[in-house]
Amino acid sequence: MFKRYLLLFLLSTSSIFADSLDSLLEEYEKNTQESLYTLDEKLGNVTIYSQREIRLMQYTTLSDLLKEFPLSNLNKNRFGSLNLSLSGSKTDLSGFFRIFINDHEVSSSYTMSPSASWMEFPMDIVDYVEIYRGNSSFSLGSSDGVFFIRIYTKDSKKENASGLYLNVSDNASSMQGVSHSEVFENGWSYLAYASNVSKKDENTYKSNTLKNDSNSNYIYLNIQKDDTAVNFGYSYMDKENFTGLSLDVNPDDATYKTDDAFIDFSTLFLKDKSLEIKLSHDFNRIRYFELNDINPVNLPNDGIGVMSVVDVTDPFNTTPKEYNSDIKVNKSSALVSKKFNFFDNNLLIGANYQYKKYTLDDAYVVNFLNTKTSFESFSDFNKEKKYTLFLQDDYRALKNLLFILNLKHDWYDRDDNVEDEENTHYRVGTIYNPTNNFGIKAFYTKTSIAPSFYSVDNKSQFEDKLDTQKYEYSDLEIVYANNSFRLSLLYNNTKMDDFIYYAPVGFINVDHTIEVDNFVLDLKYDLFKNHELSFNIFRTNLSEEINNANEGAFLKFSGSFEKFEYFSSLIHRCAYSYYDVDVDESHNFNLGVTYKYSKDISLSLKAENILDDSTKSLYKEGLSQDASVGNFALEDYEPKVTFSTKWVF
Repeated sequence: MFKRYLLLFLLSTSSIFADSLDSLLEEYEKNTQESLYTLDEKLGNVTIYSQREIRLMQYTTLSDLLKEFPLSNLNKNRFGSLNLSLSGSKTDLSGFFRIFINDHEVSSSYTMSPSASWMEFPMDIVDYVEIYRGNSSFSLGSSDGVFFIRIYTKDSKKENASGLYLNVSDNASSMQGVSHSEVFENGWSYLAYASNVSKKDENTYKSNTLKNDSNSNYIYLNIQKDDTAVNFGYSYMDKENFTGLSLDVNPDDATYKTDDAFIDFSTLFLKDKSLEIKLSHDFNRIRYFELNDINPVNLPNDGIGVMSVVDVTDPFNTTPKEYNSDIKVNKSSALVSKKFNFFDNNLLIGANYQYKKYTLDDAYVVNFLNTKTSFESFSDFNKEKKYTLFLQDDYRALKNLLFILNLKHDWYDRDDNVEDEENTHYRVGTIYNPTNNFGIKAFYTKTSIAPSFYSVDNKSQFEDKLDTQKYEYSDLEIVYANNSFRLSLLYNNTKMDDFIYYAPVGFINVDHTIEVDNFVLDLKYDLFKNHELSFNIFRTNLSEEINNANEGAFLKFSGSFEKFEYFSSLIHRCAYSYYDVDVDESHNFNLGVTYKYSKDISLSLKAENILDDSTKSLYKEGLSQDASVGNFALEDYEPKVTFSTKWVF
């Protein structure tokens, strides 16, 4: 089956020939493109999407890019948002992935997962994207995770222009974006951006239409001069709830709104620019309303499954038919770091302080007897202070041999039923390049991920408390690269203790060690000038029963000829079974072409999921504590054709 689609893929690109890009554009993209062939990468196992690749592949939003990323699955969750899960697993809100915009983390302060709105962040403002496997460098921030997605916006000094981006799809989805950058004579510069993303989406289950339309707004501003920068970002999303929390997965009425904003300031001091200070503040707000009237005869398969208020031993009297909440989280951070260079060492030491406060407003439930109950909190865990000291050193023992040490210690000061604790994280590694074209990277990391406000609010009533998750990673990567070819083989082993898992009764700590083995082969090859072929295949072995695809691959071709740019891609995920649900393998085939009418105006056409063979997500109906009962699967996305235009002036 896969060979047939591979043949289709190759035929779709066989008539395309090569030519050069504009020389200024090549120079603008040189740094990020060259980094694709870098062997000496101190931050660990990294994948880089250059601005050229983002443009040629017509990635419209961050989620478009993440659909293909190995060792993960991008599925639709119960709220209709696209959510990343580790390969072989399916979660509604993942606490393993961290998203940064220009070195500022924008993951939700409430759930610790990528915010639903930032997952749809438009790519037309993005310069390049870096994705790290493992905990990477502790100097990149105090948060801990498994994958770090780092988005870097375009540089105002390189742009120094205005831009207008528009697209519309055959399903009535659309996007509008406008940007302006300017450089002043006094050295200050700024980049301002605003956009609107409207998505139309629905699905059907048991003859019921599940609505998932959404509308998102984004504002971004970067102001900088020399070594000082200020970043401001804001996103707003207003969407329908898809299946929501309704136990019959068909809400009568539902809305889901998010507001996310941040501002950060960073500057360098001293003559050698070795002292850095960063200050930031984040605000997250989640407004949630759902109505799902109850037929007492159908309990516990009717109503709304709010695990913080439902008593699983008495669902008849405690399952609500109406639920409303307004969650707000404020987070303030301060970081200071200093670099030292001596002998063959590059040393970085620093400290970080983080304070989070969580409030719950206008929260109530209405049960099937029409009794309204208001509450001020789901739990008494609403404040957290985190103090961090970190150290990073890389020592070049030989010209081609590098040793790396990261060390971090966290102190948590929490309130009420979540205990104060201390955690030590460390990472050791080596990079050895015996030749100019061959390199070996090996890393071992020990880290942990603390419970979030969300997991504590929704923990199982049978758990006294949730413990911090403990992780151990071992990574080995072998790389061969030259000017036109890069081959990487990666093996990763992960062990997890006290893993926080969302069971039918709420969040629990798994009482045994979970072990994961990952294998990745990645190939990039410049076929001829301005034309690249990329191939990736991966497999994940889990010690647990899988509930999502654990194997996948992609094949991508992109290039340019005179005034045309084009791409084709095939993204594969394997079949799997979960109890009585069988999910077929998926083949997401995409094609796109861009015509550069002039150096300032371009027109693009993109067709997605041409074969109508989408991945599928698992869902659960009812309140049964039996994991094998009530499972079903729905497609994540439909075929779509999008026309877009960009004008730079």
